[in-house]
Amino acid sequence: MKFRKSTAIVLGSVLLTGGLLAGCSDNTKDTNTSDDTNSAAANTQQNTETDAAAAPKVNMFGWAVPEKTITIDYYSADKDNPDKAAKKLVAMHDYLLENFNVDVKKTQYDVDGKEKLNLMLASSDYPGVMSSIDSESLDKWRSQGKLIDLAPLVDKYGPNIKKELGAKYGSYLDKDGKLWGIPRGWGYLPIPDFSAHIRWDWYQAMGSPKIETPDDYYNVLKQMVAEHPKNAQGEKTYAISWNDQVGINNVMGIWGLKDGYKDDASHNLTHWLNTSEGLEAVKYYNRFFREGLMDPDSFLNKFDDWKLKFSNERILGHIGTWWQSWNAGHEVWKTTMQGWTDEQRYVQISLKAPEAEAAYLSPKDTTGWNYTVITDKEEHPEDIIKFLDFEMTPIGTRLLGWGIPNTPDSVWNYEEGGKWSFNDKQKQELFSGTLDFEKEDEVTGWNQIWLAHPQGLMSDDNKSTAWYDQNFNMEDKWKALMNTNLKDTIYDNTARRVVFSVDNPLTIVNQQIEDLIKTGFAKAVMSKSEQDAVNAFNDMRDKAEKLGLKDIEAFRTKEYQSNLAKMQ
Repeated sequence: MKFRKSTAIVLGSVLLTGGLLAGCSDNTKDTNTSDDTNSAAANTQQNTETDAAAAPKVNMFGWAVPEKTITIDYYSADKDNPDKAAKKLVAMHDYLLENFNVDVKKTQYDVDGKEKLNLMLASSDYPGVMSSIDSESLDKWRSQGKLIDLAPLVDKYGPNIKKELGAKYGSYLDKDGKLWGIPRGWGYLPIPDFSAHIRWDWYQAMGSPKIETPDDYYNVLKQMVAEHPKNAQGEKTYAISWNDQVGINNVMGIWGLKDGYKDDASHNLTHWLNTSEGLEAVKYYNRFFREGLMDPDSFLNKFDDWKLKFSNERILGHIGTWWQSWNAGHEVWKTTMQGWTDEQRYVQISLKAPEAEAAYLSPKDTTGWNYTVITDKEEHPEDIIKFLDFEMTPIGTRLLGWGIPNTPDSVWNYEEGGKWSFNDKQKQELFSGTLDFEKEDEVTGWNQIWLAHPQGLMSDDNKSTAWYDQNFNMEDKWKALMNTNLKDTIYDNTARRVVFSVDNPLTIVNQQIEDLIKTGFAKAVMSKSEQDAVNAFNDMRDKAEKLGLKDIEAFRTKEYQSNLAKMQ
């Protein structure tokens, strides 16, 4: 707009000068000629300036900054410590408010997201925007008329949403062509999520004995505990521990089960409770408990308490998400342990039961993890869609994924016009293991506002991803080792995606079985004898069967086979 305005001023000056010269050189012309010309030039300049004033300011990211502040007040159903979540949001909140005139307010609780959503629905006390909403919760809220159809808004304000989702966009519409949620974390990123972990420096000191099977892992950890029975404070050490984020279906993957189910040649699904592999897994974990090698608080630990045990060198192994042992181990030690070396860390390894064809530890659903929805309480849904449309773009994903650019602590730099680069200082700190993730979260706002962007590769270069630290996997010694160790444990699980709709009588059955397993698995694993563990397993299975486990298996199999047919 500046170009148009300055052009108009020059043009007005030329017209004005021309009129005056004409008046001086030809006095026989109508004396009104120069006045008319002056008037026309003034009007042109005034109109152009008005247009320029009315046009929105476009910031360096291509966002048209609105005159009136856009407020996005949302609840995230992802479980997290509310104080920590609020602290991490501050920097990005202020940046967006200053540069985008968008005021993002995020609420999180350290409680189960589904339970909180149910309370909100019952009390009718909920915000205009909610994120991390799973398919079942989305359907429940939709059926009660609490969500708005986003399809017309996307048609009008969301060109990038459609562009980025491409052919997948139609798969999110219901049979009537309505869109009830924008996906979060969609796309395929072939990196591991879950693994077995081991204290690396102590493992090296043992001579790095072979670890390929669950029994190998057990024996090595048992020996490691014998060599390091207590930490420096005299507290007992344990071979493994979990926290309240344990993924039961994932820890079954070592025995060849995919997301908790056995898949035969005809694509019939059998729940792990009805498999010999499931029983073997329970007996295996019970062995750790019976021999005093499992943290007795494994099913009670809040993450922060669990992290404290890890950083105090009380936990020597782990089976769970790869980042947990890093976050709780060497990322703490590097700043607190005198003389810390790069070898003092946890390394991710693959375990596979001898009879299993593969260890299926990291299922990938390209549909996405869950959704962001807009409720009937949102007064300006078009503004929300405009922001989600920006976040869907590669540059929007980079900003909200990698955090604020162009500061000494930023992990990336950005110039107007789309040119960007990684900050080499932070990159080298990442490689050396000295990058302070907690500080980066607070200073630059990494992924603190994940409402819509993908987890997969970005469309403009097909290689960078929203996870900053996953952009250099094969350049980083430890990430490269992890990815090499776990390359055969990652699999596409999209076809097994099942939605338990609110009008499906099996929805309640499925939830009852999940609740049963949460308590039943812990009881079986923490049995005092192997026979007690077997009895607890059988009791859990029998109760699940009475609730309708066979019906759940049949329904999942039907949906799975139907999805496979659509993909061919």
